[in-house]
Amino acid sequence: MSRIAHVVSTFSPQLGGMGSVCASEAQAMAEQGHDVTVFTLQYSGKQDYSEEDKKFLFKVVRLKPLVKLGDAGLVPQILWKIGKKFDLVHLHYPFYGGAEWLNFVSVPMVITYHMDAQATGVKYIIQKVYDFIWPRILFTKAKKVITVDSSFNSSRFLKGVPLDRVVEIPNGVDTNIFKPQIADLGALHLADLQDKKIILFVGNLLPLKRLDLAIRSIKLLNNKDVVLLVVGGGDGVENYKQIAKDLGVDSQVRFVGPCADRAKLAQYYNAAFCVVVPSDYESFSLVAIEAMACGKPLVLSDLDIFKNKFSGAVFFEKGSEISLKNALQETFALSEEERDVAGKRGREEVLKNFSWESHINKLKELYVRI
Repeated sequence: MSRIAHVVSTFSPQLGGMGSVCASEAQAMAEQGHDVTVFTLQYSGKQDYSEEDKKFLFKVVRLKPLVKLGDAGLVPQILWKIGKKFDLVHLHYPFYGGAEWLNFVSVPMVITYHMDAQATGVKYIIQKVYDFIWPRILFTKAKKVITVDSSFNSSRFLKGVPLDRVVEIPNGVDTNIFKPQIADLGALHLADLQDKKIILFVGNLLPLKRLDLAIRSIKLLNNKDVVLLVVGGGDGVENYKQIAKDLGVDSQVRFVGPCADRAKLAQYYNAAFCVVVPSDYESFSLVAIEAMACGKPLVLSDLDIFKNKFSGAVFFEKGSEISLKNALQETFALSEEERDVAGKRGREEVLKNFSWESHINKLKELYVRI
């Protein structure tokens, strides 16, 4: 049995791909008999997550940041919390305010390079200074660097890291949970949407995810039989509700909050007519492969990483609400037979390339080699 520490900035119940992957990896390793602890940020407010955390087979330590800015938080206490108590540290990058302290830990470290952080304003200035100093030091120190896509191998952060230390392990989904099934709209409290075409948006409500674009496309569609279902949370939720109200489509945009329960999340996917990912930037998109695993049509912004991975999706011009509206109309025009064929093809692609079993097997092999 090994003692493994996972370190991640965002975690359940806050919905996000990085936290979801971390939780699933930690759970899988705990099921193998390892002693696993996840270190993450304590969210603002007085909410107690101790009951929430009991559902896991691993321990969750939520660190109170000295300073918090968005998903970043200054937590020097992680240094002595980890100390020499673990056999391996697995950092999920980026974690501004937490990652840099791991340079001073003597425990072997693995880093999963999930994405390049996107910031604006003051956050952008802080990020640029940080990125000039810490990432290369961190990545050079790591015994192994996991990338979720080969496009990250050319990152400036990996310069100086020997190629034999860089391993591509794509994110995966549990296809026993995310699978085609009949959704129980009543159990989801969506019975009133029984006869509606549901467009599903899943994720943190960060500006780069462009939920605003999806809301504006609902206005342009001008179709009362269409509803945008938003599964996710974040500081911007009230702003997006106001956008929907100002556009006069608040009755067609349903916010149900974040969903950490994967079985329930799979139900949301299966309730959808299609799933939209209108992001300006993505490193992978767990949402896309969860949707594919459930056999649902995808409407994606035309990012290169999407076009290279998800050839069966309908693409629209990034940032264009008109193009998104047209892509949604194209998806609505698919016949039942065309939807079934596309759904089966998408699920087969997930089973072949993005299964959770394959992901965990590769991760276990990597841990053993360290």
